[in-house]
Amino acid sequence: MDPQVLFQTIIIPFGLFLIMMGLGLTLSIDDILRVIIMPKAVLIGLTGQLILLPAVAFLLAFSLNTAPVIAIGLVLLSACPGGITSNAYVFASRGDIALSVTLTTIASLFTVFTMPLIVWIGLTVFADSSDIVDVPVSGMMRSLAQLTILPIIIGMVIRKFKPDFAVKMVEPVRKMAIAILIMVIITNTWFSIETLKLYIVQAGIAALLLNVICMSMGYGMSKLARLNTDQTISITYEVGLQNLSLALVLANTILGMPDYAAVTLIYGFFMKFTALSFMAYAKKLKGIAETGKEAAPA
Repeated sequence: MDPQVLFQTIIIPFGLFLIMMGLGLTLSIDDILRVIIMPKAVLIGLTGQLILLPAVAFLLAFSLNTAPVIAIGLVLLSACPGGITSNAYVFASRGDIALSVTLTTIASLFTVFTMPLIVWIGLTVFADSSDIVDVPVSGMMRSLAQLTILPIIIGMVIRKFKPDFAVKMVEPVRKMAIAILIMVIITNTWFSIETLKLYIVQAGIAALLLNVICMSMGYGMSKLARLNTDQTISITYEVGLQNLSLALVLANTILGMPDYAAVTLIYGFFMKFTALSFMAYAKKLKGIAETGKEAAPA
């Protein structure tokens, strides 16, 4: 089998499947039902992820007048929800991990339906006539369900009936998934090297702006809604950090266009710096919030 075909049809989808199953291993039905317990926070997070984030991507693509391959890549990335990366940063920042996982899970379920529509609009608006890729909407929904909903359900079933086994499996599955993701990023960079060379500046500016604007948007929305500090931290990460593995599957496996992943590859580089910078700020927010709680009784 051709190495690129193997990469696109087996390795990348398997990596995403593992990542989503790892998420399912940490979930229970009670986690999903938290949407009832904290509807305002969940609604704000989902609005940011599913509606405002793609809108920002389209505005950036138009305002920056990027090349079609970069504009489409930006839209593909914006169509993806948060992933285990955002969950990890929320955990490290001592945010509301239950809210983070709930948003990741619910958004992953919704994007099975929203992602094909956003991708179709992106290709219709930005693709050159010679590069237009037919978007099999029903087939894309089926593929996304198999790679997101199915593994989440498998993980949740394992957790339900074999809780001890699920706890033991979380870390090995996470490590294996991260190793595959690293390999995928390196390999995808090789396949897309010419596009990266040609559009490195455009892709870099677009990726950085999308990341910074959307993290700022998540933070601003949370503050305007008067959410608590932990929820604010979670929504900032969930709206601002996208699921790189899902974006890579979209570009490589479902659309068969590795060049569309150029923005995602560069986004992954910038994301580490912005996420760690916000983590430092989040510690200050936590300190202020905790000081306020201590002072309140007096």
